[in-house]
Amino acid sequence: MNNNSTSVALTRNRKLALAGAFSALIIVLSLTNLGFISFSPVVSITILQIPVILCATMAGLPAGLFAGFVMGMMSLIKAAMSPSGILDPLFVNPMCSVLPRMLLGLVAWGLWRVLNLIPRMPKTLSAAVTGFVATFAHTLMVYGCIFIFDGADMRAALDSIGMTGAGYFAVVGAGIVSEMVEAASSLIVCAAVYAGLFIASNKKSKLSQE
Repeated sequence: MNNNSTSVALTRNRKLALAGAFSALIIVLSLTNLGFISFSPVVSITILQIPVILCATMAGLPAGLFAGFVMGMMSLIKAAMSPSGILDPLFVNPMCSVLPRMLLGLVAWGLWRVLNLIPRMPKTLSAAVTGFVATFAHTLMVYGCIFIFDGADMRAALDSIGMTGAGYFAVVGAGIVSEMVEAASSLIVCAAVYAGLFIASNKKSKLSQE
């Protein structure tokens, strides 16, 4: 096997390993409920989007889509087996649970690629922006899919808590604080991971030169 083939194989194996590691992390966070923080029947914060975003930026689009699929399936399973909020039963529909999470992988990957086309754009800053924007986009896509594919049940759930007649933008606005906290947490973690990778690569480079 020539050097190019070896390099391709190593890159493929690295991406597979990253996809497996991030997917395993999503499963653990889901099963232990460490990935969910609920404040009310409607408002909750999740950090499960962070492994999906990191997977998409570090391992590419297919890996990001797979991690998003795993996140969506865990959301579906949790909604079916142990719903805790009024909106949880709606996530039994894969169009509301799986689809927007796979779209998250696509958005994160696309945004990461675009930001890295900017000359001299630091990877840490690109990661921070990607984490923040992709997380907020994820929230918009989740609510959007629920209204599109399960609108009647969504409105019934909102009626039950006094939000009669509330539409898409009203729901997004009602949870703006938690949405900003989610986005900020993604910004911090994604930036920290890439800063750590930058520091580690510099140390490795210096050691190899000695």
